[in-house]
Amino acid sequence: MKTLGIEIKGRKVIIVALEKVGGVITDITGTYKPIELENDTEAQNLRMFKDTLLACFDNFSPDAIVIKYRNPKGKGDRAPSPISFKIEGIIQLYEHCPILMVFPQTISAYFKKNRISLNAKYTYQNDALKYAYYYLSNN
Repeated sequence: MKTLGIEIKGRKVIIVALEKVGGVITDITGTYKPIELENDTEAQNLRMFKDTLLACFDNFSPDAIVIKYRNPKGKGDRAPSPISFKIEGIIQLYEHCPILMVFPQTISAYFKKNRISLNAKYTYQNDALKYAYYYLSNN
């Protein structure tokens, strides 16, 4: 089973791909780098971003995609950007597997009681790794 963990940070989509075979979870992300939406006001850029992102998903052929839920009512430092909601909508257009939203509090509670047996290749991937790992550990 392959799962993509996704965190949206500003204009960037951070993806970690994990695979579970025989109860063992491994990182199959490889040399992937975040995908960034350059200019969201131009339809051409949005289409190119969508095509690039969905092609990345196709390359991994995931069984599930897990996204960090962002509170639409957050205020101040906790307020998500409007662009991140646009990016989230594009992700949800992917038709080849379920797209699941998981609350950050769920992840925090899970990892207070459970250890993660993997390390992200880059520190900016830590949250995305946790989301994919959480899903695979429970399925």
